[in-house]
Amino acid sequence: MQNDQKPIVAAILLAGAIIAGAIMLRGTSAPAESTPIAKQVGLNVKKFNACVESGKFKAKVDADIVDGLKAGLDQPNRGTPFSVILQNGQEVGTINGARPFEDVMAQIQEVQANGGTLVATKMRPVSADDHILGDINSEIIVVEYSDLDCPFCKVFHPTMHQVVEKSEGKVAWVYRHYPIPQLHPNAPKKAEETECAWELGGNDAFWKYADKVFESPTQ
Repeated sequence: MQNDQKPIVAAILLAGAIIAGAIMLRGTSAPAESTPIAKQVGLNVKKFNACVESGKFKAKVDADIVDGLKAGLDQPNRGTPFSVILQNGQEVGTINGARPFEDVMAQIQEVQANGGTLVATKMRPVSADDHILGDINSEIIVVEYSDLDCPFCKVFHPTMHQVVEKSEGKVAWVYRHYPIPQLHPNAPKKAEETECAWELGGNDAFWKYADKVFESPTQ
């Protein structure tokens, strides 16, 4: 009887070892969907996973959220995406929601032609520490507060790419994080992932990673 039990005991011990190993590994790697994007962007996956799991950029994402509130996201009927238009460093307008390309360009052209209405907020000035697409010295800078799991942000993201491309260097785009965990529980971690992409690959990797997240069918 004892000999008959040996294979059973061995199987139990093996199963226990497998389960224990799985528990130890859980939480030591980035979310499953992030690793393929890291590979596509050309990042070192091991370093990327370690960065994401460290949570080192949580404070940076939280600081963007606070800044978004100062920019006006604390007001009623506002949500992501929310953007502030700067002209020569001064706040002269806002874009509420995922406005189509034609509307955004018309608003920017109006500002360029006639100036805008000054907007008084306490948002932080644009600096070299921001994620910026285009020339930081552009006359017009659009500062967007965005959630990587927001379907409206997904629509607006290619619109802003088009705005920058069609502006002939006159418009730049700054991306700041405003994940809304009450609606999109994975968004804060995805924001941190883009920061890890930035740490490992610079500004170019940040934008490539954000683009891939928005292009993902599971987003």
